[in-house]
Amino acid sequence: MDKDQLKILVVDDDEDDIFLVKELLREGFPDLKIALDSAISSQVAQKYLENTLYDICLLDLRLGENDGITLLNLTKEKCAAVPVIFLTGQGDQEKAVEVMKAGASDYLIKSRLSVEGLERAIRNAIELKNEKEQRNRAETALQAQDRLLNGVSKATNKLLTVPDYNVSLAQALEILGDAAHVDGTFIFRHNQKADSLSCDLEFAWTEVNGIASFDNLTVNTSYEELGIEENYPPLKNGQSVITSEQRGSNFPGGIFKRLKFNSLLIIPIIINSHYWGFFALGSNQMDKSWLANEQAILETVTASIAGVIKRHHDEEAFRQIVEGTSSRVGDEFFKYLVRHLAKALPVKNAYVNETLNLKEFQCSVLAGWADNNFTGKRAFDASDTPGEEVLAGMLAYHPNKIREIYPKDRSLAEIKAVSFAGVPCFDSKFKIIGFLSVLDDKPMMDRNRTFSILKIFAARAGAELERKKTEIAMRNMAYHDSLTGLPNRILFNDRLEMALAKVTRSKKKIAVLFIDFDGFKKVNDSLGHSVGDALLKAVGERLKSCLRQEDTVARLGGDEFILILPEINNQEAAGILASKLLEAIRPKFNIDGKEVRITLSIGISLFPDNGDTVKILVKRADEALYLAKNKGRDCYQFYN
Repeated sequence: MDKDQLKILVVDDDEDDIFLVKELLREGFPDLKIALDSAISSQVAQKYLENTLYDICLLDLRLGENDGITLLNLTKEKCAAVPVIFLTGQGDQEKAVEVMKAGASDYLIKSRLSVEGLERAIRNAIELKNEKEQRNRAETALQAQDRLLNGVSKATNKLLTVPDYNVSLAQALEILGDAAHVDGTFIFRHNQKADSLSCDLEFAWTEVNGIASFDNLTVNTSYEELGIEENYPPLKNGQSVITSEQRGSNFPGGIFKRLKFNSLLIIPIIINSHYWGFFALGSNQMDKSWLANEQAILETVTASIAGVIKRHHDEEAFRQIVEGTSSRVGDEFFKYLVRHLAKALPVKNAYVNETLNLKEFQCSVLAGWADNNFTGKRAFDASDTPGEEVLAGMLAYHPNKIREIYPKDRSLAEIKAVSFAGVPCFDSKFKIIGFLSVLDDKPMMDRNRTFSILKIFAARAGAELERKKTEIAMRNMAYHDSLTGLPNRILFNDRLEMALAKVTRSKKKIAVLFIDFDGFKKVNDSLGHSVGDALLKAVGERLKSCLRQEDTVARLGGDEFILILPEINNQEAAGILASKLLEAIRPKFNIDGKEVRITLSIGISLFPDNGDTVKILVKRADEALYLAKNKGRDCYQFYN
């Protein structure tokens, strides 16, 4: 019933009675517009009933050859919910009672008709109809809710008991689609890396010709193509959305348009406080209503779906870390580890850090992952940072407000860190040699899982760090002098070979300087070998202080050193360096409280003037050294 209009059908074969009813209606409902149709036969009444939905019908109990039951059945056939009031003559009460039992709302005796009586009867009949419709809607809603709750229970059981991830979700979607009485259910994953708003259809169930079907899909589409781009902001904020086909709306689009959906309930899937994607239920019904309690039930089961998705992706991410790191070593291992740690936990930043000086909290980042990219290696001071806790041997966990706890750590502000977790890495002697750290711009919610994963891979990272240190130490032993730490003959030969290969493409020269101490044997004999060894180390440091970054000084053995001076323009440059070296060594050395003075003799050969191979250049420089010795020592000589 329209609040401003009352649609009434009057059926009576007496036109005077019809006129009377019209007048009574106008007086009884002065505040309403009366839209009244009248018929003097059942045939005419049938046509009206086929074309118009009335608020109430007033029927004559005796209409020609037809009785009240026939008229009532005709009305109920055409407009089942429309209340019917019969108008009877005096003495027809028994027949009137019969039609009341058959479903009439009331009957009125024509001779006693009044404005008040007719108005009261009509209002009561309409009110009873409305109450009945409301009860029916409530019963229907309860039945739908019971069916949905039963479906949710079955779907949850599938999610919890079916071990196969794909099968459990697909079966759950089918059950929920049937229980919610919709035509399709879908799981879309939001594409975080896309430049535009897009999502991947991962699961879908549709009801086609009464046959349920489901499939595991991976179809990329955009929110715009689906016609739901305007729904993204509330979804991202964790709010469910109902959208329907209407003028000015892009919905439906894409797969929803192909399935002829008129209405869609979209529920966000939130995992680890992040918008992961959405669960959608679509209907072909034009007047589909999504009741609040049904929506709440579906939001609850969506949380269970999110739990299954999270568990699956956690397991998958953990498996990828285990499988990926098991076959990798060195930098490749560290880079793989940080990338997949960030994915598994999930966090925005992950780092493998190595200690350089544990007492001074000096460290370096061996591998880092930030903003979906690898970061470069860098040294840093862990003092006044959460790393200081880890280097003290503790498990550090700050689920929120990390910058308030460590206000002096500028790197936390740079990456807008909110939370931090870190665990130390130990070597085989239980010495801290580094630590793993993860940070995020949102609070960390799962302490136990975070630490369980970090501790597992901290052990593996500790072993790799120790292996790396051992490998470096062995390489140093193979290519460096154990006393001075300078390159040895092997590394010197390699670098000279590289310098020769490089300089042949230019017109530059290379100088080789062969160096020998003057009177070193006397130092050893008079002051002892420990002083002699300390002197060798001190001389090596002074030699290094005179060189450019691209120059190399090596110890060949005993008191013999050799230098490579690559890419010089002329032999004068070599002479200048040789003079500088002689001047640098002449001042006294203080070795264990003893003053020691030493001088050098230097022989110089040049490429390409004196040779073009490592062997020849070293031999010629050695020969030049003997010229310097013979000339009186404490000087340099070029090969002649």
